[in-house]
Amino acid sequence: MGFPNYRRFWIGGVLTNNGRWVQYVTTYFIVYRITGSAAWVGMAGFSTFIPVLLMNPLAGYVSDHFDRRRVLLAINSLCSLLAAAMALTWAAGGRNMGIWMLLLLVGGFVYGIQLPTWQSFVAECVPREHLRNAITMNSIQFNAARTFGPALGGLLIGTLGPGWALTLTAVLYGPVLVALLRIDPATLYRPQRSAGADGHGRSSVVSDYRESIRYVMNEPGIRAAIITVALISTAGQPIVQQIVVFAEEVFEVSPFWFGILGSAQGMGALVAAPLVAGELSQLRRSRVQLVATSGYGLAIVMFALAPSFWVGFGAMALIGAMHLASATNLNSTVQLQVADELRGRVMAIYMMGVLGLSPFANLLMGWLISILGPRPVVAGSGLIVVAGGLVLQLTGQYARLDRD
Repeated sequence: MGFPNYRRFWIGGVLTNNGRWVQYVTTYFIVYRITGSAAWVGMAGFSTFIPVLLMNPLAGYVSDHFDRRRVLLAINSLCSLLAAAMALTWAAGGRNMGIWMLLLLVGGFVYGIQLPTWQSFVAECVPREHLRNAITMNSIQFNAARTFGPALGGLLIGTLGPGWALTLTAVLYGPVLVALLRIDPATLYRPQRSAGADGHGRSSVVSDYRESIRYVMNEPGIRAAIITVALISTAGQPIVQQIVVFAEEVFEVSPFWFGILGSAQGMGALVAAPLVAGELSQLRRSRVQLVATSGYGLAIVMFALAPSFWVGFGAMALIGAMHLASATNLNSTVQLQVADELRGRVMAIYMMGVLGLSPFANLLMGWLISILGPRPVVAGSGLIVVAGGLVLQLTGQYARLDRD
């Protein structure tokens, strides 16, 4: 935090990401309240994330060929306007699911540009020798927001209603915009921009994306990180959208306690943050990943079988701790191994791994829960994560994370 540009960006990110989590829990709450269906909640997750996958080639191109600070200014301004549109839609009595799916789709397209650009901009705020610490702090701020944001969203939904929660989301995009405006571009650690895929200055979205795919396929450590994060996001992340189903149908709690349950992941991550930034950063990344993936899967099983709200809360906190360890570990691997001129495009491919098949997994999980119930479906997802982690360890994939 000794670098002013990074400090401004970090503080702005904490406040703005709180708003983003308020928006997440509010939109999923709205969808469930309108439809009463886990399948529709899964559809909402699909509508949110499928555009991010579709935008992947363009997102990497934009990140590597345009000023990342200006891109983030534009994107976060659009996100604020979209949150305001959602608030107005709810206030006007908009209860048509087609409208809400369209709003979520638009948000997904906008956010798809932001994801790799945000991750790549972190590397511009600090010198390379401090990059791993900056990545860890970025993960901590994201999970700090995950702690407070859902609880705040639940409180606002339960007291003032979803419209005010979405209004606050629009306002909370302001801090990161102020931070980006205050950053001095002349003091950023910017790499030389790519000349183009053919080396003669000619570049296109398609040619650049092909180049980045070839690069990833020839880098075993980066490839292993993407495979690992794809496993976790595909089998494990869809439960985030289904927390509202557990709150309403399994634990039978109020909207406020739904928000508290949603914040448990962030709380667990904050408790684990000193360990992740300290002792775990000194260990081999392969060892950290084996523990993180296995622990993640087992915590999901624990949540699925939780006999009470507070046991479920503890399981979600453990998921948050494992998520922080895994996300920091894998993100560090990619950022430390990638060439600077390809950072944006490779981070876009990594973000595609972060999403994995989660849009389709959201649909599948929502449909299965509507038929079989939430407990067996989520428990099965946790077991898939555990089994996948063991396979990656036995096949030597994790060992490749140790390369720099």
